[in-house]
Amino acid sequence: MEGGDEAAMFFCPTCGIAYEAVGGQLSGFHPLTAAATTELAVGGEVQYLAVWRMTLRIDSTVTGTWASIARATVPGPVCLYVPAFTLVRGTVRRLATSLAEAQPVLLTTRGVAQDVSRGPSLVQVDTVSLPGSVGAALKGPDFGTFSPIVVGRADCRALAHFAFLAVDSREARDLCSVEANLDLGPEELVFLPAIWDQRYAHDSNWRLLLREFDGRVA
Repeated sequence: MEGGDEAAMFFCPTCGIAYEAVGGQLSGFHPLTAAATTELAVGGEVQYLAVWRMTLRIDSTVTGTWASIARATVPGPVCLYVPAFTLVRGTVRRLATSLAEAQPVLLTTRGVAQDVSRGPSLVQVDTVSLPGSVGAALKGPDFGTFSPIVVGRADCRALAHFAFLAVDSREARDLCSVEANLDLGPEELVFLPAIWDQRYAHDSNWRLLLREFDGRVA
């Protein structure tokens, strides 16, 4: 099974099941894989980023950013996202905030995708040369098609508070006014299609291949 030294879970790309250690034994479940819905022609190696998705009940008295998100998603649920493939604070904050604000409509299938559909490419974006370093290039993470899962179920619910605050603090005048009593639904592990592009600074170089992010430019 694929994973790594810091993996909280492992998954088998053959059977499409993710495994976690529970009570000294391995417990398996099927993650979800989201389809690429972007309408942009982009190139590069498509990789799938593990994120946790949870529904979030927003009380009618809540104001600020989350209240705006809730109004925009009516009658659908509000979802909170916690990146599961990294613990780098900046990456977690940016992706959690972007996904929460976009509330993407995900077309998911059960298990992990075996084949990646590729659209027409205008430019190769998986490497970027640095000024002054002829022939040198920066490459994205080399974890392969599917990212590792370094955030497990228990930790994702703890990090949900960080993700909530990252979104809500954008409009709050002070953190004392932020309400972080979260009413979360069950967590789902979803693999999101993305391309790592050093020039794309919005979400720590990850360009999500979802139509809700097509309006953003590098």
